[in-house]
Amino acid sequence: MVANSRFHYRHNQTREISFPLGGIGTGSIGLAGNGRLIDWEIFNRPNKGSFNGFSHFSVKVERSGKIVDARILQGDLHPPYSGFINGPAFNSFGFGPSRELLTGLPHFQAVEFTGEFPIAGLDFVDDKFPGQVRLTSFNPFIPLNDFDSGLPAAFFEFQVKNTTPDLLVYTLSGTLSNPLPANNLHTIKRETNRAYLHLGTDRTEAVEAGEAPKTGLGDLTLGVESEEISSQAYWYRGGWFDNLEIYWQDFNRPGELNPRSYPAEKAGANNSGSLAARFSLPPGGSRCVRFVITWNFPYY
Repeated sequence: MVANSRFHYRHNQTREISFPLGGIGTGSIGLAGNGRLIDWEIFNRPNKGSFNGFSHFSVKVERSGKIVDARILQGDLHPPYSGFINGPAFNSFGFGPSRELLTGLPHFQAVEFTGEFPIAGLDFVDDKFPGQVRLTSFNPFIPLNDFDSGLPAAFFEFQVKNTTPDLLVYTLSGTLSNPLPANNLHTIKRETNRAYLHLGTDRTEAVEAGEAPKTGLGDLTLGVESEEISSQAYWYRGGWFDNLEIYWQDFNRPGELNPRSYPAEKAGANNSGSLAARFSLPPGGSRCVRFVITWNFPYY
């Protein structure tokens, strides 16, 4: 990140940023100036102002087996805070920001954004956080290679540095929500130093007119590359705000993610799942962790 670049943005300058991530002709996911994933235009239609459930990245830090810090990898939500004029019930004007924006969870004091397309760099700034976190996010654009430049994917590379005098254990977690109709099918696939969370549905027929689903049929995948990986195929299914509350309780415990799954016939819709990379860093040590989000929505 080049702080003196004319494409380096801070404070209120980050308010209107939506950096598109996605291959040529594949649609895109917007990376907001504060680190949120917005404008999910991967469903064969315009979708400005949208977000896909609770999709986000987060980080936690352990010292001697105890949690010393945990927060989502986002900055403050920019004002106004009174809510949206249009939207589904309880997301409209007067009810405040949608809970899918995760504004009530601990986050970073500020984010500094460097946008030099097709690469974006984000520095997560907070004096109280035990370390430094930088995100480099990019599109699959390869000169003279139109085929691979058209991959429906967004790439995220996190660089974490331990700036404390202690040995610390860091966990970087990615969460992806399923926008498909019930029943959601979530599967975990593991390879050497890699893991994938695939999100699909047991619906195989075309979406029937009048059902007003969020999207047509397709699938998404979240991938991570690291030596020690844990997974949670499904967040807890409950009423009201239980899913988000239990997720954050799980994440604030030392160790790996708490594995959870549901039978297909009971999975329902509106599920989320997570993958996490866990690693130790000595004082002054650093580590790179890579995530990728891919999608396939061939039907309207």
